[in-house]
Amino acid sequence: VHGRTYSVASQSLAGPAALSAHQVFSPLTKERPVFRIQNRVAVIREPGDFYREILQGIQRARKRIVLSSLYIGSEEIELADQLARALERNPDLEVLVLLDCLRGTRIDGAGKSSALLLAPLVKKHANIHVALYHTPALSGLNKTAWPQRYNETFGLQHIKAYLFDDDVIISGANLSRDYFTNRQDRYMRFSDRSLADYFAGLVQSIARFSFQLVGKSASTHPLRDGDASSDMGLRLPSNTPDPARNPADFVRDANAAMAQFLQSAQVRHAVDPATLTEHDTLVIPTVQMRQLGITQDEAHMTEFFSLSDSFARRYGCRSMMASAYFNFSPIYKKLVLESSSRWDLLVASPEANGFHTAAGVSKYIPDMYSIIEHDFMRYSRKHYARNDIAIEEYARPGWTYHGKGVWCYLDRKLPQVTMVGSSNYGYRSIYCDLEAQVTLIPGNKDLQTDIHQEALYLLSHSKMVTETELKSRIRSAPLWLYALKPFISKKM
Repeated sequence: VHGRTYSVASQSLAGPAALSAHQVFSPLTKERPVFRIQNRVAVIREPGDFYREILQGIQRARKRIVLSSLYIGSEEIELADQLARALERNPDLEVLVLLDCLRGTRIDGAGKSSALLLAPLVKKHANIHVALYHTPALSGLNKTAWPQRYNETFGLQHIKAYLFDDDVIISGANLSRDYFTNRQDRYMRFSDRSLADYFAGLVQSIARFSFQLVGKSASTHPLRDGDASSDMGLRLPSNTPDPARNPADFVRDANAAMAQFLQSAQVRHAVDPATLTEHDTLVIPTVQMRQLGITQDEAHMTEFFSLSDSFARRYGCRSMMASAYFNFSPIYKKLVLESSSRWDLLVASPEANGFHTAAGVSKYIPDMYSIIEHDFMRYSRKHYARNDIAIEEYARPGWTYHGKGVWCYLDRKLPQVTMVGSSNYGYRSIYCDLEAQVTLIPGNKDLQTDIHQEALYLLSHSKMVTETELKSRIRSAPLWLYALKPFISKKM
């Protein structure tokens, strides 16, 4: 694809064919919950298919619906209507929605928000609960000094998991119109009760220390500071410290809740690596909540790099990492540069960046990512002499790009491991936001082929860029933009 070969069989040395991914990556199954998946894993390609899966999941659900997202688009009337119909026809159905508090209460140009979209359902039905997580990093004077949208740079609830009875879709996509039409992401549906139980438990655990959307009363907070016009309000569960007023106590209690959940899941879903075979399809979920003292995914990723690098030094390896933005954290950049693997880094082109049509200073954000790309390529060449790291930019006319994840091929023609979830692998993903992803080790060639075709599909809409091209592109960038680089690197 685009001049790069996706077969490295000629580089393989004698012996690695005897090593399965289950053996190479068996340390990843220790001290983490691991799920053996018996049913087919569906790799979803297009935003429209993702939307249909969401609607059909709501229609099929009989016991539970759990939706965890950054926000729900205020224009998503059909989705809200489908939830209302599901609640009306099935009184036993329980619905839990987890959103970010700052993003979920942000008022758009039409005076609407995610919270206001869901308010009628909360008023009418007792068995729908809407939780809005608030970062403890936005407290004190910062809480009042920063306006909406900009205050979201302090930290967000970013986990994307959509659960319908025993089916769960893991994605990086939010629930809004562009993500259902022309904003490309990744999506995988797993049909497994134990895995669905895990994600339901994860979301429920976060909801227990999040604000609840309720009818306004003397004890509730307004949906927005200084706005008392709505008849809905926000209330913290009993005995939960306010993250904006008492962040230290909030972090203590939230950390205890999450540590208890993760420890329980680890014990309940532990596996003996000696019992695993190459025919087992394995799913390893990991979460990152550094503001709450939880660094599970960070440790998991570091170990993955170490294991793949050990293999690469002996046999050769190729991998691809994708993100919505070329803003990988310093630790992941360093691990890529020091790795013995060949790497493709897939990101949005300037035209496919969500800020491409923005107004004001935001319209220069795609230029900033191009500057960061150029700096990385130059540094890679000068300090590491790497010529086997390629940057691919997704450039599909009329589309934006938001996909993220990892594909690791080892020395094979088909991927042996993939990761999918909410993390963009940037500074924010490690230090600021709540994130979750799954590591999937496929146990059959059909699933490996589906994952490979997904990667090729994304690359078919992408173009490799060179250091020379990037240098030419950023030549016209305003000089003041370079001064914002440290801020954007940590906040976007």
